[in-house]
Amino acid sequence: MSTSVTDQEPLEEEGEEVVAAEGSNRTFIILVGALGGLLALGICAFVAWAFLLGPQMRASRESQNQAILATNTAVAAAVAAMAETATAEAQPTPTETIPPTNTPRPTPTAAPTATPVPETPEVTATPAEVSEAATATRRPTATPRPAGETGVPDTGIGALGTGAVAVGLLLLLIVVRRMRRVV
Repeated sequence: MSTSVTDQEPLEEEGEEVVAAEGSNRTFIILVGALGGLLALGICAFVAWAFLLGPQMRASRESQNQAILATNTAVAAAVAAMAETATAEAQPTPTETIPPTNTPRPTPTAAPTATPVPETPEVTATPAEVSEAATATRRPTATPRPAGETGVPDTGIGALGTGAVAVGLLLLLIVVRRMRRVV
């Protein structure tokens, strides 16, 4: 009967290992569920934006474009009217014309002389040399930037969005570290 006591001790240790493994699995499943919920929330937010806010933004953009077009048309009409008035005001009044004067006739010039042409040496090149000389080389050029802009172009999520993403990732790092200590 003494053998049964020693047999029970290893069984208890194995049971503790199984419980510890189940605890870490449970934490992993909870984290996976939380990330899945966050993903589903993000997808729902995108769908809401696409169907609710997207058409409103598009309609706002269209009405703004129509207002700009109407303003441009009014400005063009005003400029054309000002140009017509300026042209009518700028018409010179006719004045008396002075009669033409006697213009002297051109005098004959001496005939051109023969100019010697310098001889050019005859150069023969192989087709390979000609193709190498004719091959254009590419040079890297900078992308042109509109005058007056010194900062980063206004694209992407911007400075505020970048800061929010950085803070969110920092908070996620802290939460994950604390959860690892608990487990």
